[in-house]
Amino acid sequence: QPAPTKPAPSNKAPRPDITVSVATIDIAHHGKKIEQEDIDKFAASLGQLKVDIVCVEGIARYPGVSTRADFVDELSAAASMGQAFGEEISLSGRQTGNAVFSIYPIHSSENTHYTGLTSSGFESALQAMVDCGVRDVVVTSTRLPDRATLDEQATCANTLGTFSTFYINHPVIIAGNLPRFDVLRKMEQYKEANAPRPADISRFWYSSDGSLVLQNIAAQPTNLGPLVVAQFGIFRQSQP
Repeated sequence: QPAPTKPAPSNKAPRPDITVSVATIDIAHHGKKIEQEDIDKFAASLGQLKVDIVCVEGIARYPGVSTRADFVDELSAAASMGQAFGEEISLSGRQTGNAVFSIYPIHSSENTHYTGLTSSGFESALQAMVDCGVRDVVVTSTRLPDRATLDEQATCANTLGTFSTFYINHPVIIAGNLPRFDVLRKMEQYKEANAPRPADISRFWYSSDGSLVLQNIAAQPTNLGPLVVAQFGIFRQSQP
């Protein structure tokens, strides 16, 4: 009797356990006062694009000023998302920083300031621990100085690189005005995700350990500027 044949190995890529839509936008140079109606319109765009998590860089807040809509609180309410905010600097009633908004629960957050920069903006990286169902993901919103030198970009990249070991066994997604890999030394910890165009907008870095797969990325126009939207597949167990 012939021996039973083994099934042929499948060449199909493993399917992620869940797909999450993550977006990023830098509003530091929006150029005009952001009113409540602007926030509401942007929140509507997030809903139409089915964004699950959005990182916003370059936010200005004016605590205690009743004539200014608070971007963080109002977007959180309008989009029905939880929030985490990382302050960079607070001066003369104006507070700047970065934020993560999510339809998934945000367990905790940490804000890491970069060191060794000549900028006076006290730039930082906000890390939010987001419960994406199958596992927690560290979603990071950051903004580097506008005119950071190559050495300063490398310094910031080194700081971001430490997150992959600090948050061991957690996938990491980093969003912001990140340096391109072709101007940095190779980053073993992360892969790079760029929208095809325009080229000067925010991008993503994401864990290269097989916990995440990039399924799609594109820039979408909004009333506050181009929003980069990426679909990340998340694996419960990292793939080889």
